[in-house]
Amino acid sequence: MGILLLISLASPALALEQNEKLRVEFFLQALAQEKDLIFISNGREYMVNRAVNHLRRKLNSVEDKLSTAEEFIDQVASKSSLSGKSYLIRRPGGQNEEAGPYFHEILTKIPKNPAPEIKVSK
Repeated sequence: MGILLLISLASPALALEQNEKLRVEFFLQALAQEKDLIFISNGREYMVNRAVNHLRRKLNSVEDKLSTAEEFIDQVASKSSLSGKSYLIRRPGGQNEEAGPYFHEILTKIPKNPAPEIKVSK
């Protein structure tokens, strides 16, 4: 029994808890509001609504392997799982930039303990 306890302490189960699921959901909602943002994956450009749908699918496939919204951005939302290349974004009138820092910027506007009814403001 001591060995089992040690193993469970050494490798905690990962899964997004409700609070972190809310943070990811609010992040995706806030990202979807960026209507003029261009999302670039492996050299191909997409409108933000298509990118958000893509990120939701990726989240559904790895949700049990993540524990925070920050991990979602760093490990899932910022790079291609096929090529390993960083996703890029282009803001209106701007140049291409890595998506990760911008996604973290959006996430900083979301409270660490959001209530389900909170709306993310721009």
